[in-house]
Amino acid sequence: MQEELNNEEINFSYYIEILLKHCWVIICFIALGAFCAVMLNTFMRPAYKATALMMINQENAGKIDTNPYTSFTAEEDYYRTQYQLLESRNLLQKVYNQMNLGQYEEFENPSGLKKLTKAIDVSPIARSRLVNLSVTSYDPALATEIVNNIAQTFVAENISNRISMGQDVIKALESTQRSKGEQELLNSMPQVVNSDFIKSLKLQETELLNKQAELSSKYTAVHPEVISVKRQLSAVQNKIALETQRLVQSIKIELSGQFSGNNIRIVDNAVVPEKPIRPRKLLNLAIGLCVGALFGVLFAFIMEFFDQTVKNSEDLENKLKLPFLGFVPKEKLKKNEAEYAFMLKKGNFLLAENVRNIRTMLAFAKAQEPNAPILITSALQGEGKSNLSTNLAVALAQAGSKVLIVDGDLRRSRLHRAFRLSPELGLSNIWTSEGEKAAYAANIQPVKDVPNLFVMTAGQRPPNPAELLNTPKLADFIDWAKKNYDQVIIDCPAIVPVSDTLLWGKYIPLAVFVVRCGQTNVRIAQIGIDKLNKAGIKILGAVIGHYKTEGLAYGKYGYYKKSYGYYEDK
Repeated sequence: MQEELNNEEINFSYYIEILLKHCWVIICFIALGAFCAVMLNTFMRPAYKATALMMINQENAGKIDTNPYTSFTAEEDYYRTQYQLLESRNLLQKVYNQMNLGQYEEFENPSGLKKLTKAIDVSPIARSRLVNLSVTSYDPALATEIVNNIAQTFVAENISNRISMGQDVIKALESTQRSKGEQELLNSMPQVVNSDFIKSLKLQETELLNKQAELSSKYTAVHPEVISVKRQLSAVQNKIALETQRLVQSIKIELSGQFSGNNIRIVDNAVVPEKPIRPRKLLNLAIGLCVGALFGVLFAFIMEFFDQTVKNSEDLENKLKLPFLGFVPKEKLKKNEAEYAFMLKKGNFLLAENVRNIRTMLAFAKAQEPNAPILITSALQGEGKSNLSTNLAVALAQAGSKVLIVDGDLRRSRLHRAFRLSPELGLSNIWTSEGEKAAYAANIQPVKDVPNLFVMTAGQRPPNPAELLNTPKLADFIDWAKKNYDQVIIDCPAIVPVSDTLLWGKYIPLAVFVVRCGQTNVRIAQIGIDKLNKAGIKILGAVIGHYKTEGLAYGKYGYYKKSYGYYEDK
C-alpha cells in the first residue's frame, strides 16, 4: 500500500527539469513582460487624485432612539444614502454646469458627465463618520477644484433641503395669530396625531358630541342634561387645545435645535496633489515581471505537452512500446580524448556506469543467445548510435569478451575516427579481396588501449553500398565473425533514410534502437520501428542517447556531481 502511495507522489524534479529545459523561453517572456511594463510607464498619461475629507452626522444625532433595535440598520441606511447622493447625477450636473467642465478635453461632451461620474470615488473611513471624496484627473489643479466644488455644493444642498422641508412648519409655529390652515397644519403633525392622550380626549369629544345630538333631539337647549353635556364637551375641547399647544411648543423647540447647525461639513478641503497616482511604475514593473513569468511557465508546459519527442524511459515504454535499456549521458571530452575515454578512467563516471548497465540489460535480453550479434541503429542520423556502439564495445571487452565492432554504415562511416584507426582497411574491401577468410582478418584492426576489442571500419566508400550488402558474401562474413568472436556489434546506418540496416537484418535479427533525448520525434521513431518489425528484426530494447545530466535527472539514481565529469555514489 505504501509503495502505491509513493508511486502517486508528485515528481517535482520532473517539473523542475521542464522549467530548466525551457528556461530561455521563460526568460524571454519575463523580458517581454518587463518591456511592456516600461512602455506602459513611459507612454501612459499621468493621472492625479485630489481628496477632500468630509464629516456626515445623522440629522437626529444626540437624540435618544425610542427603538434601539432598529437604530443600527437605520444609521447604516442613512450613510449609504448620503454616499449615493454624493455621486448623484443631479449633484454632478450642477457642478459640471457651474464649472463649465465641457471646455476641458477630459470631460468634453457628449459623454462628459459620464466621465465625471467615473472620476469620482467615495471612500468611507471605517468606524468613523468621516468620508474621503476624491476626483481623478490628468490636471492636478482641475481635480482639486472639482472635488472642492462637489463637497461645497453637497453641503449647501443639504442645508437648503432641510430648510425647505420645514419652512411651512416653522412659519406656522412662529405665527402668533394662526390662520385656520396653519392651525390645521399643526394639528396634522405626526407628534399631535400620534399622541395617545389627545386620541383619548378626541374619543371623549366624539362621545359627548353624539350624546349632545341625541339630547338635543329630545330636550330644549336649557334642559339641565343638555347644559351638562355642553359643559363636559367644552372642558374636553379645552384639554385638547392645551395638549396640542404643549406638543406644538415642544416641536418648535426641537426644530429650532435641529436647524441651528448643519449635520454635514467639510473637514479638510482638497489640496493640489504633487505626485500622480498613475502610472504606478514599480507596481507595473512587478506585475509585468510576474505576468511574464506566469505566461513563460505556462508556455513551457504547453510546449512540453505538445512535444512529441522522446525524453525519458516513460516515453519509450508508453509511446514506442519498447523496453528501456538505459541512458547514454552526454559528456564533454577534453581535447584529443578518445570517444570512449570515460570507459578507461578510474572512478564511477556516469557515462561508464550507464554503459555498463546497458551491457547488463542486453545480457538479460539475450539470455537464450548470449553470443548472438546485434545491430545498433536509429531512426535518423545524429541520435547517438555510434557513440553507444563504441562505448558498449569497450564495456563488453572490459568484461572479458572478445569483441568485434563493425562499421556497417558504408555511406557515412565514423568508427575509424572514434577509434583513431586507418580508413583504408575495412568492410568495403572484403568484396574486392581474394581469399575470403584472409580478407576478413586482414581488414580488422585491434584497438591498442582496449584489450580484446577489434574494429572493422567501413573502409573506402563504395559507389553502391546497398548492392554490396545484398550479396551472399555478407552472410559468409557474419558466420565467420560469430565463430571467431564472442560478441559482434554492427553499427548500422539510420533506418528511415536508407534500407541498409534491413539488409544487415537478413542475417542478424536482433537490434538495439537508439533515440536522442528531446530530439527524436515519436512519429519518426515509430516509422523506423515499423520497418524493423516488418523485416522480422527483433528489437531487444531502446537506449536514450545524448542524455543531458544537468538538473535533477539523476538524483533518483543516487548519482551526485562532485567535480567535472566525475560522479560518485553517496
